Amino acid sequence: MHSHIQKIDNTSLYFIGDVYGRLDKLHDLLTEIDFDVDDPESSIQFVKLVFCGNLIASTEGKNIEHIALLTLVKDMVDKGHAYCLLGSNEFEVIGWSKHHPITDAPYLPVNLTVEVNNTKPKFLSQFAQGDETLFQWVDWFMALPLYLDFEHIRAIHACWDNKVINELNPYLNLTNQKTEDSPNGISSSLTAVMTNALAQQFWPAAFDTKHPLSTLMNSCLNYPQFEINDSHPHQQLTTPVVIGHYPQDSFPDIHNEHLVCVNYNAGVDDYPLVSFAWHQGRKKSIEVNASENAKLSLGEFCFIEQPTAEEHIAEGVESLLARLITVLPQPTIAQSALDQFQSQVAECLCNDWDPLELNQQMHSRHPYGEFIELISLLALSQDSEQLSAYLAIVARYQLETENDNLENRSLKVAFKLTRLAKAYQE
Repeated sequence: MHSHIQKIDNTSLYFIGDVYGRLDKLHDLLTEIDFDVDDPESSIQFVKLVFCGNLIASTEGKNIEHIALLTLVKDMVDKGHAYCLLGSNEFEVIGWSKHHPITDAPYLPVNLTVEVNNTKPKFLSQFAQGDETLFQWVDWFMALPLYLDFEHIRAIHACWDNKVINELNPYLNLTNQKTEDSPNGISSSLTAVMTNALAQQFWPAAFDTKHPLSTLMNSCLNYPQFEINDSHPHQQLTTPVVIGHYPQDSFPDIHNEHLVCVNYNAGVDDYPLVSFAWHQGRKKSIEVNASENAKLSLGEFCFIEQPTAEEHIAEGVESLLARLITVLPQPTIAQSALDQFQSQVAECLCNDWDPLELNQQMHSRHPYGEFIELISLLALSQDSEQLSAYLAIVARYQLETENDNLENRSLKVAFKLTRLAKAYQE
């Protein structure tokens, strides 16, 4: 399989999912990754962004700022800070805006090649009829690449199929091109044509259902199955691929070692704009051109106001444990006996449990000190099962230890403490 490769050196790539016009979320994400084109000391010195298409939304929504968003992304592309792929929403706008050179009919309503409602995209309603600005943006959409191949990782809006890429390549530009300035003074970079973009003369064929190019474009941008399943061409990948297009409704994670989707419904208020950071280009220990060694688990997700899986679980564990305290029966022994028993508990935690392997006696700032009260109540309730589970959970999720013998150690301590507690209740 031959594809046109984009060379990068010592650069991390941040693949950004479908933005759907949410400039506010893009600003927040760029702040999160310290990406500031006006600050040479920010992450722009070693990071490039890769937008995976669908900068614009297909329907109306809150807080959508299409023009400001497009202006920002285009400016970053022009300055070499970012790449941007053509998405299905941009493709649809092209189809409604451009007219066939012979029939003068819009491409898309006559030859529907994607599953749409046969209604114009809301993006078009922002422009008056004949507005030159619209056609400048449409020309920019037409100049965007259909795929990006960085050799050790690839990106496409919806579907990477090696057979499709091979058949598509003859229709694409092989090098970057630039047109002359437009008469109204708008920057010529609006119509700069990038590598892997569809060559200008083939756009009518892209919407002609009788032409093979129409099927190829549909596969890349709007794969007929709007979900990632076992019959999808992605099952045959050997080089990692990042896609958007498919709205995900779960916690961000890779699909497998060769496929990751970064579309997490950013157009919806309480869903994040997700990026996937890929640092292999900056890891000298990994051969950049050895795609068989590239694994997506080496990357990481970045998104706003969302905890990591570890943080989310730790917070949930803390809440569950706090609720446990409220339902435990209070001890019926004297305070002096309770104080003596808690002293024994503290000694057992430091000497027998000690998941952090501190080898310290209890003191006022000891990290195990906050657990003594609840552990004592569990032991006095004679529930070794709950106590052993509590010890293991605290060690694993609150103290973040990974001792392989943790469960056995927790069980032994639970049995010891429940037996010590029994003597105080006889």
